[in-house]
Amino acid sequence: MNFYLGFISFDYEATSLAARDAGTALTAPILVAFAWWASHQTLESSAIYLSFLLSHRRKKSRLRLVETVRLTFFSQQSKVLPYIVVFAVCVASAYVLSQGIADKVTEQPKRLFLLLQAIPMWISGLLLFTSNIIVLRFIKRHLQKHFRIRLFEMEKLMPLCKLVLHNFCLASILLAIYSITFLFVEVPLTDAMLLSVISFLLVLLLLQPILEVHHVVAQKRSLALARINDSLKIEISPKNRISATRRLVDNDSRLQFISDLLTVRTEIERAPSWPLTLPFTLKIFALILLPMLSWTGAGLVSQLIKAVL
Repeated sequence: MNFYLGFISFDYEATSLAARDAGTALTAPILVAFAWWASHQTLESSAIYLSFLLSHRRKKSRLRLVETVRLTFFSQQSKVLPYIVVFAVCVASAYVLSQGIADKVTEQPKRLFLLLQAIPMWISGLLLFTSNIIVLRFIKRHLQKHFRIRLFEMEKLMPLCKLVLHNFCLASILLAIYSITFLFVEVPLTDAMLLSVISFLLVLLLLQPILEVHHVVAQKRSLALARINDSLKIEISPKNRISATRRLVDNDSRLQFISDLLTVRTEIERAPSWPLTLPFTLKIFALILLPMLSWTGAGLVSQLIKAVL
């Protein structure tokens, strides 16, 4: 529809309002479609990945847990949807008016159709952001009340890493799609700052499950080490000696118990508190770089197109 209305063209000056309209006309429908799909996919896939954690050391069926978590996610999303719509309308209106984009609507009434597309674009983007918040809140609640993975079972947290990687991938692709705009227009400073803030918030939000797990596991490790240290203090205390002249090495069973405590303490100290592996870290780093590389590439392609035309 935007193409038939004549919005999409490479013939405009990069700093003109028409070029900005062309970039929006091509990018907005793609962003809206992908963000809606990504929001739904985030909740669906997160329910599957989290079911592996919820079913650990439980007799509940994993498939039943998937359905329960999925319904919980979509129920929470439906409750906040009206607020998202209202907030999106306010933000989109404020953005359009503050940037002077609506100045020529009276001269070109068809631009109103293009400007209205900002509303579903903000709704879909906020919906994806909210979906990740819903998943994060569920993870935090699970970690606080139902977390049953032990210190030496960090491999059981791989579904959580896959969840983070999956959601990171969707967010990175969404930000990379915005680079299509760079083919038409030089991105204004306001858009660049807004995009940077959104990207930063997304990275923090998507990494939060890993940080929460690290906090819980590190806390468990600290408590375990504190109990072992307390036991060691009691065992080597002079008060526990049978006689004042008897040495610790004279009691074989007690010495063996202390040795076992020291061994366990060493193993706990070496136990990882981060559910991260090198391949996972590299993938996250690559996904963080993906939008930046796409923005740079789009800028270079834009210059090439203008040079050819």
